[in-house]
Amino acid sequence: MQKMKEEIKVSWEVTDMGEPKKIIGIEISHTGNTVTISQQCYIKSILKHEHLTDCNHISMPMDPKVKILPNLEGNEGSRSNYFAQLLGKLQFLANATRPDIAFTVNRLSSYTNLTREHVTALK
Repeated sequence: MQKMKEEIKVSWEVTDMGEPKKIIGIEISHTGNTVTISQQCYIKSILKHEHLTDCNHISMPMDPKVKILPNLEGNEGSRSNYFAQLLGKLQFLANATRPDIAFTVNRLSSYTNLTREHVTALK
């Protein structure tokens, strides 16, 4: 690592700020030869904003047996900015550090006229 830093310094003016701890909301920790990334603070802020800090944890983001259907009748539905904002936050998590929720987030993002079941599945 030190050799690479020296080679970079030959070509560019640089400031060595040490090992990164956080980049675009992604926490980085180094332990021996292991680098771990996490968005634990971001997840906690989402849960707090959504009043879900005391929610029950589940091991599977979406039960594959649950049928999420479009709201064909148009009842109870809305084109909620709230739903879209929460989906956007979860999409960022899925893309950055939580691929385990990607299927659920992508599946729910295909709906625009929502029912309570869509919002419940999202939470």
